[in-house]
Amino acid sequence: MKKLFLGFILLSLMALTACETPINPNPEPTPEPEVNADYERLFDDNNEKSFTLEVTSTEFYKLDQYMVEYRNQFGDLKTDAVVQGNLIYRDELGELEVENVAWRTRGNTSRTRMIDNDGNLRPVSYKVYFDKPLYTEKDSVEEKAIKDRRVFDMTELNFKFNRNYDSTYISEKFSYDLFNAFDVFAPRITHAKMYLKLGNTTHFLGIYNIIESIDQSFLTKRFPNQDQGNLYKVLWQQFGPASLELGYDPRAIGIKDEDNHYFPTYDLKTNKKAFDTSDIVTFIQMINTLDSNYFKTYIEANFDVDRLLRLLAVGVMLGNPDDYRAMGNNYYLYKNDVTGKWTMIPYDYDHGLGQGWDGAPVFTNYSIGMDIYAWGNLNTVLYGREITHPLTDKLLSIPEYQLRYESYLKALVEGDYFNQENFLYAYLSVKTLYENDQPNALWGPAFDLRNIEWYIDGKTEDIIEQLSYYENNPNQRP
Repeated sequence: MKKLFLGFILLSLMALTACETPINPNPEPTPEPEVNADYERLFDDNNEKSFTLEVTSTEFYKLDQYMVEYRNQFGDLKTDAVVQGNLIYRDELGELEVENVAWRTRGNTSRTRMIDNDGNLRPVSYKVYFDKPLYTEKDSVEEKAIKDRRVFDMTELNFKFNRNYDSTYISEKFSYDLFNAFDVFAPRITHAKMYLKLGNTTHFLGIYNIIESIDQSFLTKRFPNQDQGNLYKVLWQQFGPASLELGYDPRAIGIKDEDNHYFPTYDLKTNKKAFDTSDIVTFIQMINTLDSNYFKTYIEANFDVDRLLRLLAVGVMLGNPDDYRAMGNNYYLYKNDVTGKWTMIPYDYDHGLGQGWDGAPVFTNYSIGMDIYAWGNLNTVLYGREITHPLTDKLLSIPEYQLRYESYLKALVEGDYFNQENFLYAYLSVKTLYENDQPNALWGPAFDLRNIEWYIDGKTEDIIEQLSYYENNPNQRP
């Protein structure tokens, strides 16, 4: 129990605060966030929670029609058109009803219609906005109140169904919790029963992941008084992977405009009125053109290197084939407006930990056996030419950073972070709260631990062997 407690206490309510490891007792200090009671209430994993999205049939089918029309015009369903509803939250402390919320479906390549051709409900993920007024009079008191509204100290919230039918229900949560515990800024995440009240009929959709958005509210909690810089959502989009290479289409940097089906790779999410993206243009130019000591000097001055090395180490343990190193995908970049340093924030971790997409044909065994330096490069296979990832390729060619990277991998496998006990603790916590409800859901597998041991034990043994090899053969490092 001691090991369970020491390991998983880091994955609990206070995951936002800095977590030092024995390897680096003096990391760059992380400002203490202000604790908001409603925010902590939502992400308290000890309490059973439920959300009910109430929507009229008119609004529901209006959104479906928006999506169909968008697909007919552009070939996919990625419209950000929203409709109106009410959101009701329940837990042991009581009930909270939020009227006149805006909501839509969410997902990049995974987005589908909410109903099939026969009109039956389908499993989809949702985004709910608390600060987007609909059907209110312009400049009215009601409109202003909604624009200023915060719920759980946030302006929006993500509701994600178990799209990989992961019987443990916790792979993505375990991933984000591990990042946070290892002092990498990542979204908070919890579980809840998700209901859709459509007209007069209430449907129990299933056990959903409730995920914090990476937005201005997120920044304010992680960067107190340093949260006015540019934030970019970075995805593999219509202009190719977000590898941070040169030679990208100039349109790859911009502000998303779904009405015109424009989805930039580097999508500016804050400071849109100023629309100055010269910072990321300069950053990409510098990391590609600077060599040797010049690169090291620049990256130390302009990037939170320590937190990036921690992110890379956690990424290896999770084995997600859909991140920056493997695919040039699924991350955010934020430039701190006070320090001038960039930070990488991980995003979308529903693959990995031995489930979901395995990364074929480059990855095998969900990355077990993949070299910690020669990580899988799926883009090279997809494009039939070499595609580099200059940020991490160059970073991990520097001896000082190699040693620190390896020390973080060692901390993860030898400390109370990545082990079966922690995974089991998280699994049993969720199962205890929601197992009796799950059989009544429209979708989702029965709770089952599945054979997680093979992945956690196999990955741990693999990393220990690699660390021993590189310690004894330092000349084999890149």
